[in-house]
Amino acid sequence: MANEPEDRVADIVIAAGGRLVSRVRLQKVAYLLDKLGAKSGFGFAYHHYGPYSRDLDNAVLDAEAFGKIEETYDRRQSDGARYSVFEAITGNRPHKYSYLANDRLQERAKELSAANVTVLELAATANWLLEEERVSDWKTEIVRRKGLKTRNGRLEEAVQLLSHLGLEPAKL
Repeated sequence: MANEPEDRVADIVIAAGGRLVSRVRLQKVAYLLDKLGAKSGFGFAYHHYGPYSRDLDNAVLDAEAFGKIEETYDRRQSDGARYSVFEAITGNRPHKYSYLANDRLQERAKELSAANVTVLELAATANWLLEEERVSDWKTEIVRRKGLKTRNGRLEEAVQLLSHLGLEPAKL
């Protein structure tokens, strides 16, 4: 049974449609999938962009070294900032022993990978504040931590995303 950390990274990229843009997105997709029951085994801690797993970051390097994914880089047109693009090399569907073997989790991975990355970051952070840090006034705290990112309806979109996933902040 292949279920090594590098296989889990490849499974996320495959479930996302074979291509996933940005390390931040990969981190947030993996975190939220775990909250939905995926059980990746990656440990998460709070970092600049919300929940972050060093284990996942290391598994990305292994997945590339073992030929399961390819990481290339591109630059944003707006400011020239570099970002990662991950592409699956090992097929177009998670293997049958995948931790994402469940069709519902695969569908969620695809949905999450298509979400706006800032909205995804806010959704993961809101969930983290509620579930891990147990912050009762999470809205004030997320605005304090994320500032401008929470404006222009993005925080509301993040709450809607969590609600769609069944991780609605009001229910936590």
